Parts: sequence; structure tokens; C-alpha cells
Amino acid sequence: MYGTKERYTIMNEKDPKESLPQAHILTPETVALKQTESVSSSEDLERSASKNNRGTKILIGSLATLLIAGSVTVGILAKSGAFSKTKEVAETETSATSSSETKAETKASETTTTTTDPTSVAPGKHQTVRNLSQVTDDQLKIMDESSRNFIRKDGHFDGDGIPDEVTIDGMYYLGMLIERDEMASSETTESTVVQLVYQVQVTDNTEPEPVKRQFFWMHGFSGVYEDGTIDPSKITVMRGTLCFDHWSSHGALDITSLMRETEFPFSLKEKRLDDSLVQPFDGEVIEKLIVVKSLDQITAPMEEGLKKGAKGWQSMQGIVVGAQDSGLKIENIEYAGLALANSTHHNENKVYIIYKLDIIDLNQTPPVKRNAYWYITFGHVYQGGQIQTSFVDGQTLEMSSIPEMLDKTSSIEDLRDYITTYEALGWDYEDHLEQELYTEKKATTKTETN
Repeated sequence: MYGTKERYTIMNEKDPKESLPQAHILTPETVALKQTESVSSSEDLERSASKNNRGTKILIGSLATLLIAGSVTVGILAKSGAFSKTKEVAETETSATSSSETKAETKASETTTTTTDPTSVAPGKHQTVRNLSQVTDDQLKIMDESSRNFIRKDGHFDGDGIPDEVTIDGMYYLGMLIERDEMASSETTESTVVQLVYQVQVTDNTEPEPVKRQFFWMHGFSGVYEDGTIDPSKITVMRGTLCFDHWSSHGALDITSLMRETEFPFSLKEKRLDDSLVQPFDGEVIEKLIVVKSLDQITAPMEEGLKKGAKGWQSMQGIVVGAQDSGLKIENIEYAGLALANSTHHNENKVYIIYKLDIIDLNQTPPVKRNAYWYITFGHVYQGGQIQTSFVDGQTLEMSSIPEMLDKTSSIEDLRDYITTYEALGWDYEDHLEQELYTEKKATTKTETN
């Protein structure tokens, strides 16, 4: 299956479920640890996931449900990237053999000197590789096998991932790239992440009839070191999520949106992708992603994914039932529905997940019940099921902001005015909020509480 020590051949195999070989983990004892042990539980995966899912447009920290020991992500979504159509030839050739009938040999990665024996590496701080030419065959082999083992588990939300009913028909390696981790680097030291990129084709048997699907996926490793050692437990995962009818997973429907994943919190240093490795596909091919332009294009699974993402942000901000600040207590939180705003040229959108909050004002005697509405905003929501909930594209709510919110958004109509004035001025707007919420009384009423 694999080539000589000087050349590692990646086999683009079908359904990858093989167990991984032992990978050398960098500790003072420099002991060996299997990759399957380092990411075996869902808690470990959740911890691994959040370091790459820690950003908002207003720099807010990480989701409480997504804490990891990987790279830290804070910030904003940057402008979209593009998939290079120019083949970048490696200095030292390796081949990537596809599982298709052609099985053409390709230039997939490069290697340098023979890998250092990890057992002879002295304990201490190790420098991550600075360019792709420093990635050895042994390191690439471990990353490839780890990625193929991990892909089924790579769901954005708890319990998500590729179910057994979905057959992986082909997982085609397209190349790798290296990024500088801006949050972990400094003027004197640089931390990097090596990402392996794949085209994935599946047969979805969760539908009444089998459905052919394909998506693009990458898996990052932040423990790839210049001395030839690797810690495969240090991983970064994607932010983009695909929501199909009965399952969801990290991924992107096209290469361009996949490349947006390289823009923050990392900066792309080098890319070695070969678009000739992209395999033909029997199903529907997405040539260009189109943003959701109307609420009826948001499917029930997409809505559920957006709600899960919003709930995580609410928990992280402390907006939960029972929370209290300055005499105001949250008695109940009710999902009200979705709203959508589209830019003038319909090339950008924002989806608002709206909630009704029942607040008790304990500063008054007797306490007063009041209603207020707020939202969590996500951008980059596309037709075909692609969403992202790792970045908030707008304001978020904190307990200290509730007094102001009670004055400005105590009704649905107030909320509409607020969004269209401060969030999406000049954009097309629509919502499908529940009808009964339109009849909420704006006047407050005093009620006795125990």
C-alpha cells in the first residue's frame, strides 16, 4: 500500500475504517500513543473541535460546548478564498493513486531528509514545520491514515457525523497546505497547522432511495514538527457544516468555500493542491455555491443546525433560564423562528435565529413580568445545506444588555424595526415568526411571584 521510506503513496481508498498505527507522541518520555486512543471519545472530539471554532465578528471567545486543546480561534470571517487552478509541483515527487479506474499517478506532496527516530528526540519545545518541504513521508502517512479514520466522527454537533448507513465510495486526497496560526504565533516563534484536503463521494442510504453526494473536507494537524516527529492528537477541525436530510458533518460543497477555512484565524503560507485529482461524480455537481435567498430554501435540518449553534452561543453568553443580573431574571426562553436578510445583489446573507425571553423584573414591588426578543446571527448560509455557526455575524446578547433590550425590542414589530435599521439597512428582509407571537402586548403587567 505504501511506498518506500523516501516516497509515500497515498491510496485513495474506499470506505476508510482501518485502525491507525502507533504514532509517536511528544512527551518527556517520548512514548508512543495510538491516534484512536487520543480521539476515541465524543468528549475528546468536542474538546478538539472548539479550538477551531472560537470566533465571532466581535471577538467573543469559545462555545462552552466546544472546548479543546488545539489552536485558539477568535475573530471574523475573512473574504472568500479561491481554489488555485495552477498546479504547484513539489520539489520531490510522491504519487497519489486514486481508487477510480484510471488510478493515475500524481504529484501529491514532497519530502526531505529521512525521518528522525522519534525515540531519540530529546524532551522539550519542538518547532512546527515552516513549509511543506519539511513534511516527511512518515508524517504524511500518519496524517493521512488519521484523517481517513476520523472523517466519520467529524460532526459539528454532539452525535453528528457520517452514519454507517452512508457508504464512503471514495476519499480522494487532493494535496495539503500549511497555515500560520496567528493566535499561537509571536514575533519570535511561529506555530503552524498542516491541512490535508480531500474530495469525498458517498452513497446516502438514509433516504428512501440511495442518493449520491459529494463534498470537500480537510483535516488539520498542529503538531507536525521539524525533527520528523508528530503528535496526531493535536488537530483542528472545519467550521463549515453540511446539513443533509438525516445527517450532518463538517465539510464544504465546493473548493472555494472550503478555502475560506484557511483565512482565519490562520494565514495561508503555502498550498500544494492539484485540481486534476478531482474525480468525476455521478450525482449533482455544485459548480458555484449560491446563498440562501428565501426562507423556504432553509431546510428543516439546516434550521435545526442553526438552532443548535445559536443555543451554544446563548449558553456561552450566560443567556439561560434562571440567569439573573441587576434584578432581572430570565424565567423562560422560547424559540420564535427565523428571519433572513439578503444584500442588494443577493451575494451575502444573514440568518437570524430569534428568541422570545420572559423576564421578571425583581426591582419592582410586586415583581413585573416583561417580554423581550433577541437573536443570534449567522452568515454564509448556502443552498444545498451548507451552514456555519462558529462565527456570529452581528451583535450578541449579555445579561447586562437586557435592560436596553427590554426598551427596544419588547415586541416582534420592534425587533423587525431594530434589525432592518441597525443590522440589515437596505437589505431585503423576511421572517416566518410564529403567528401568535405577533399579538404580544407591549404594555407590562404586574404579577405576584412566590
